[in-house]
Amino acid sequence: MKYLESRKERVGGELTIKGTRITVSQVISMLAHGFTIEELHNEWFPHLSTTTLKGAVEEAAQCLSAQAHAKDVLQT
Repeated sequence: MKYLESRKERVGGELTIKGTRITVSQVISMLAHGFTIEELHNEWFPHLSTTTLKGAVEEAAQCLSAQAHAKDVLQT
């Protein structure tokens, strides 16, 4: 993955934006509460580009989609 990683020594192995302690669940929760990618960049994570934030969200969506597809295949 280009934007995401999971390391046991970082936030207990939760999926984070690569090289940070910012969890994917934190970013998605903030988006769900109405923040935009630009607001996240400007107000919360100025050290991350909007490209990185968008890429991280897109990769997380791909991971969820792949897990859901795998579940469907295993249940048939």
